[in-house]
Amino acid sequence: MKFLFEDLENLRNFKSNNDVNRSGINRFAISPLLTAVASYSWINNVSGILEYYSADVNIDEPYIIPSCVNHSPDDWTGYDPKVKSLFLYLNEKYLNDLRNKKAYLFLDQSLEGYQTHWLWDWFHKELSIWEIPADRIIYATGNMIADKTYDEFCKVNNINEKMCIIPYAHFELDMAMTAYQRNQGEDKLPTFENHINYKSNHDIKTFACLNKRIRPHRVWFYNYLYNSGLIDKGLVSMNQFDYHEYHFENKTIDIDIIHEISKNLPLVVHGKANDEFDDNFYIRRFNDKITLDTYMTVISEAHCGDSDQTMFLSEKTFKVIAVNHPFIIMGNKDSMAMMRSIGYKTYDEFIDMSYDSLPTHERLQSIIESIRKIDNIKDKLEWYKSMEDVIKYNYDTLIGKLFRVPDAMVKFIKHVEKRLI
Repeated sequence: MKFLFEDLENLRNFKSNNDVNRSGINRFAISPLLTAVASYSWINNVSGILEYYSADVNIDEPYIIPSCVNHSPDDWTGYDPKVKSLFLYLNEKYLNDLRNKKAYLFLDQSLEGYQTHWLWDWFHKELSIWEIPADRIIYATGNMIADKTYDEFCKVNNINEKMCIIPYAHFELDMAMTAYQRNQGEDKLPTFENHINYKSNHDIKTFACLNKRIRPHRVWFYNYLYNSGLIDKGLVSMNQFDYHEYHFENKTIDIDIIHEISKNLPLVVHGKANDEFDDNFYIRRFNDKITLDTYMTVISEAHCGDSDQTMFLSEKTFKVIAVNHPFIIMGNKDSMAMMRSIGYKTYDEFIDMSYDSLPTHERLQSIIESIRKIDNIKDKLEWYKSMEDVIKYNYDTLIGKLFRVPDAMVKFIKHVEKRLI
């Protein structure tokens, strides 16, 4: 497959755009999926999957125009009048070839799972304005249910010519590669056997729940956790949050309660603050010691509310698998079901997973009860040992994905090849 770049040296398109998002990063960047395929090629010593060319080269067959789109659709689409439509920054060659079905525009939002109610409608209106066939757009996103919501949109609006929507958990491969590389050196991640040896000789907390950036669902879960009396049973980090009412999924925490639950903040684990370095440091840091000192992790994901219309599985989930730790995902509805669908096993025989399909606030409260049930287990070391097969299976599944072409790229290739027949 041939990919064209206006800036071949840096693998960048949308060269004429210099917009910077609210977070300080460029609106357009290098596609994470292409980076993942390059990693696959490197680790497996294969070549020829991707071919890169300068945009001024004439290509006889249909080619791909790739770009990462950073942050949320508000920032990269052009729907918000503070920025112009991304289609405005496509050069004339790209526009003509898209219109004549000689090219595909690949937009990669897999670093995030943001979704908005207007996104699909915006795409189709813009495609109509710019006279670009919908099947020329390939959109990868960290929203693992985006393909389903898009199909529903098309059904309701009687749309037959569709874009190709690819849900892609990029951080799965990113963390797998990071873990693989670390385990090639001397400072290896803890194995299942390391956990058993360590846990047999130390006092171990029931659970870990790490929270860095303040988000409404994390404040709400901390509120439930505070009132459960379970905080001391775990290693819980929580930064100081602002004193105002936190509205989330049709509920609000009163300011008096905010003052009460935040009186002991910040909570710091092992004396290490989690806001001293940039985000990249924490994204790639494995919390080895914390997982050794606990029996399971409650993963505080980036999204949680049902109204978010997304399901995002970030590095937080896959880092826990890499260190051989059982887990609960405090994230979007049916996140554990999604983990099963992408090849992992969940801990249904050992942990009450009934929370997974419940509405938002019921889900958070049910997770509290799942933690309580684990805390009441008398011999937690034997309980941990009993999960050996699942823990090791998940680790092997994670690392094993480095040795095959990413599923998202397989879907990508099938979409393009189908139109070449």
